Amino acid sequence: CALLVHAAPWRETKSFVLQKDQNVKVLVKSEGRERLLNFRWTLYTDKALVVHENFDRFVGQHMLYASHANQSFRKRLLPPKKSEKDVPYLLVTFKKFDEENKTAQMDLFLIDKENRIVLDYLTEK
Repeated sequence: CALLVHAAPWRETKSFVLQKDQNVKVLVKSEGRERLLNFRWTLYTDKALVVHENFDRFVGQHMLYASHANQSFRKRLLPPKKSEKDVPYLLVTFKKFDEENKTAQMDLFLIDKENRIVLDYLTEK
């Protein structure tokens, strides 16, 4: 039985500590195109964070739970070149909620094996 050693699957990661309705804006640059990803949280109740996102004219709403299987949402950024496993995507994960400060920590991961994506963070927090 061979032991396979893999590097982290993501190429880039960034953490955000967000107040309610604070918008994160990330410019996704790829293959001569620029598209904007926005996300924000609007409600924290029963240990669930309600997150709204908008990317490439598609909107979504997610219920995320910090220490649970449903703690993230995935955004596919480009179609596959060779195979489905090489598709670049973002993973936005809800890490924890700070009750005292009423802030949510969210982490963004870029999975991009073929280096097809460049991210510009327009929100610095």
